[in-house]
Amino acid sequence: KIIWFTGLSGSGKTTLAHGLESYLKNKEVTVKIIDGDAIRENNKINSFDKVDIINNNERIIELCKKLQMEYDYLLVTVIAPFNQTRQKARRIFAKNYIEVYLKANLEIVIKRDTKGLYEKALAGKLNNMIGLDPIVPYEEPDRSEIVINTSYEKPEESLNRLIKLLDLV
Repeated sequence: KIIWFTGLSGSGKTTLAHGLESYLKNKEVTVKIIDGDAIRENNKINSFDKVDIINNNERIIELCKKLQMEYDYLLVTVIAPFNQTRQKARRIFAKNYIEVYLKANLEIVIKRDTKGLYEKALAGKLNNMIGLDPIVPYEEPDRSEIVINTSYEKPEESLNRLIKLLDLV
């Protein structure tokens, strides 16, 4: 299964994926987290323009294609702001694709600012901040298997809802 976590920076994708990873490892299944930031860094992509974002997301899809037979679960944590990319992943992985949309208010993720990106963007030191800059909007998914509002829900509650969805309880 490909569990594709999507949402704004700071919405909780990595936190939830690590919680699910721990749960799955206790169930003795093989699991790997694929972090969109790590892929971006490994490929030395510093731009956040639409083309680079789509290319990075497509690299992630290709990596998942290569690794999907080695693991029971691939947990993909990536903003993936464009519906076209998420729809492509859904087409490729079909019934093995599960989309988890971590919805969070912009005000909340700006307060969290776990990576300092919003601060840089608001200070004019980072261009094309996804969801903040109108050039690269975050297009809300319309076909997610689960929507988790991390503005209000605690990580433990979110993890329990996700586990129930995956029918792992």
